[in-house]
Amino acid sequence: MNKTIRNIGIGLFLAGAAFQIEGILTDEDITSTNAISQESYDQAQQELTDVKKQLAQLQLDLNSAQQAQTNEPEDTTTTESPAEPTTSELAMTLSIQVGMTSSEISAKLQEEGIIQNSVDLDNYLSDQGLAGRIQVGNYELTPSMSLKQIAETITR
Repeated sequence: MNKTIRNIGIGLFLAGAAFQIEGILTDEDITSTNAISQESYDQAQQELTDVKKQLAQLQLDLNSAQQAQTNEPEDTTTTESPAEPTTSELAMTLSIQVGMTSSEISAKLQEEGIIQNSVDLDNYLSDQGLAGRIQVGNYELTPSMSLKQIAETITR
């Protein structure tokens, strides 16, 4: 009876050891697969960031083109002379207070008609890492300014 119990114990021990070894080998395979997946994920994240930057730039170009088109008179013989009175008439002094967020500033600029879409400016500031660099103060802004120019002005 003792030999039978001992043989059963040894058999269980060997079976457990075999399962443990198989589990270790399987974990190594999974780890190497996860490393490849992590690299692919990081590469995809980088590509996504690049595409977002390109999209933000395209949105800026589109907004600039739309603003230029709406500010241009029918007669395009002189484009700069008529643009100056229009921008001075619609100029706005933006007062940025301590604690204001980029989305609050964007909404205020949209309300005043300086920008067409507050989300575009807010996304641009976030994507370019400028949201945390907004400076307190008063700034003279016009509708003819691009989102990039507005961002540069308020983050000096």
